[in-house]
Amino acid sequence: MANVTGLGSAYYRGGMLKNIVSSLYKIGLKNAKGVFFENTANARVLIDDKTINDDQAIVLKGAGVNLQQFEYCEMPSDKVVKFLFIGRIMAEKGVNELFEAIKKIKRNYSNVEFSFIGWFEEDYKELIEELQRDGFIKYYGYQEDVRPFIRNCHCVVLPSYHEGMANVLLEGAAMGRVLITSDIYGCKEAVVEGVNGWTCRVKDSEALYEKMRDFVEMDFDEKVKMGREGRRYMEDIFDKDKVVKETVEEMEKWVNQLEFCM
Repeated sequence: MANVTGLGSAYYRGGMLKNIVSSLYKIGLKNAKGVFFENTANARVLIDDKTINDDQAIVLKGAGVNLQQFEYCEMPSDKVVKFLFIGRIMAEKGVNELFEAIKKIKRNYSNVEFSFIGWFEEDYKELIEELQRDGFIKYYGYQEDVRPFIRNCHCVVLPSYHEGMANVLLEGAAMGRVLITSDIYGCKEAVVEGVNGWTCRVKDSEALYEKMRDFVEMDFDEKVKMGREGRRYMEDIFDKDKVVKETVEEMEKWVNQLEFCM
């Protein structure tokens, strides 16, 4: 058995590096009887590349989220609408589109705040400093514990180009925060459209702006309601204890099938 948590940026960027990574996957997974994936898209990519066969792929719900560690908490009631991005600041995380949308939001609304947590790629050093200086964002660097920042926000935004399973979305929803993310596998699984958040087209800064604008203009009580729905959805679908149990059951099923065939 093998586990693929995500294909990584090197795979999606293409070129020589992608060919090397693809070759390594083919070698590493050649004799695997079953391969676990965190989303359907990653499984489909390796099947289409003929790295694995259809009958090897097993799609799970990621690792789930620890509902005790990421406890529900009420949204801050202050009048400033606070958005939070958690992740490496790099193109594949959709930060270029996010920065464009932020500038437009900040020009039209004064009661909005954007916080960023995570390392940045060196290419973004000057831009981050400029955006901070001009009052568009607040940058806090890498944080070991993201919970205080989730607790202090209203909405978690992650406009990624690709993900395995975006844990930051599961964690944000578990704590009762609304989600805005890309309409891609690895992100959209965390969202019930219009119930606990929204998805938007990948690499589309205007669509991202429109979703954030709609959230800013929403009544506070409606924001809270959506956050509570997100927590309920995590409890029903992504509870870590349930996901682990399902994973163990799936592994046992595959082991039994292998023993039957021997």
